[in-house]
Amino acid sequence: MSNYKYTVWFSMLTIPLGFLAIFVGGGGHGTYFPLLAIFPFSLLGTFFNEEVPLFIGIIQLPVYGFLMDKLGTKKALPVIIAIHVIGMYTVFMLKRDYFSS
Repeated sequence: MSNYKYTVWFSMLTIPLGFLAIFVGGGGHGTYFPLLAIFPFSLLGTFFNEEVPLFIGIIQLPVYGFLMDKLGTKKALPVIIAIHVIGMYTVFMLKRDYFSS
């Protein structure tokens, strides 16, 4: 299991970060900025399909960890950051009025 240390760490971080993002959202009365910044692909899914985003949000960080484990951090981290920033930019550009931050 030590071969997948980033996968395990990112899997363990997914739940607390998800709860934090939902807590800050305040049931619709707070800000969605942390959700947009941490889980951009789950919100990107809401623009196209209303049923898949939770699954995408749950597997996003473990997939990042898996890529870091398999490709090495020096190769994978710049690619992951670039993909994440592109996802964030796309969500910020497509966000609906009720996702005000």
